Amino acid sequence: MNIYFRENIRRMRKQRDLTQEALADFLGVSFQAVSKWERGESYPDFELLPVIADFFAVSIDGLLGVDKAKNEKEILAICEKFDKKQYAVSDRPFGYFMKDAYKKYPADFRIAVRYMQYLQALCDTPEDTMKHTEEITAIYNRIQNYCTDDPIRIHAKYLILHHYRNLARIDESPITYADIYRLLDTLPSIKETKDYLLCYMHEFDDKERIREGCRELIDRLLLCLDDAVSHFVLPPALNETTMSEGLQREMVAAFEKMKTVYETFYPDGVFGRSWRRAIYIYGYLGQAYHYLGDDEKALSDLKKCAELAKRFDALPDETERHSFFFAGTTYKKSDDDSVYADTSLCKQMTRHMTKNYPLSDEFKARPEFREILDIMK
Repeated sequence: MNIYFRENIRRMRKQRDLTQEALADFLGVSFQAVSKWERGESYPDFELLPVIADFFAVSIDGLLGVDKAKNEKEILAICEKFDKKQYAVSDRPFGYFMKDAYKKYPADFRIAVRYMQYLQALCDTPEDTMKHTEEITAIYNRIQNYCTDDPIRIHAKYLILHHYRNLARIDESPITYADIYRLLDTLPSIKETKDYLLCYMHEFDDKERIREGCRELIDRLLLCLDDAVSHFVLPPALNETTMSEGLQREMVAAFEKMKTVYETFYPDGVFGRSWRRAIYIYGYLGQAYHYLGDDEKALSDLKKCAELAKRFDALPDETERHSFFFAGTTYKKSDDDSVYADTSLCKQMTRHMTKNYPLSDEFKARPEFREILDIMK
């Protein structure tokens, strides 16, 4: 896209019989900046694009040389590839291709918010968090200042809140938890979301759409419930170097209840959007029961974890559902934004059981444990 921009701005400047210095003076930048734009060595700040476009009486798309109709198909394909994680992730960062997509379509907010998400996913360490803060913040501000699409604006707030959370943990960070709470207060409550409000449209003629909306809401609420349960019991654990037995038992009790919820809503064993969470719950309970000295329960839950991981990996893209709320529908793996298209949950859980879970060597030497690992081969 840079090549079209540099050609366009040079052509339009000459049509106006303007020098680089004159254009730079109007825009409040140096003439060297304008010179670099026309040589394709740099790009103007996003905030300047409307000013430049207005000055030359063209649209931003026209200024950038974008044929919107021609590129819409490619933009939608990029967004779908990113959202459905239809790419290899073993040797590259999450959504690595969004960097090039953002360079090519800097004025498209659908691309911008996904590039922001890509940058956020790179922030695994305090150093990475600080490294990407300036760019993440710049994209967020552009979206809030210029984007008129509410879902994109809200998603950008979701992403910046996660970034602020990481920043607040860093010593001498400019972001405080008070900043986070103020931003949280600008977001809608769960009762103001489309998923929730759709449940109240039952007097409309499109009854099946309402039922489908209710199913979607149940699937998503169960994910939220899992998060709420986990984080309700998690904060006390963060204050302890080693989790006490009492706290461990409280967490086990909480996840046992969550397991019951999953089994109640998904009695056919097709866990919808909660597939990955259900597998991880059984894995967590297995290592927790071992910590508490109940190896029989530990083996039982770890075996269930392995069986579910094996079953998930073997699922076709679409699986028929039979439980009360979801009868007659299908679970589609490629639409599940909680898993990668090429992810093997068997490999993930094998790694957890052999390396990450605090299982004793004696326990891992038991034949029953080796049989559990064999399930996932």
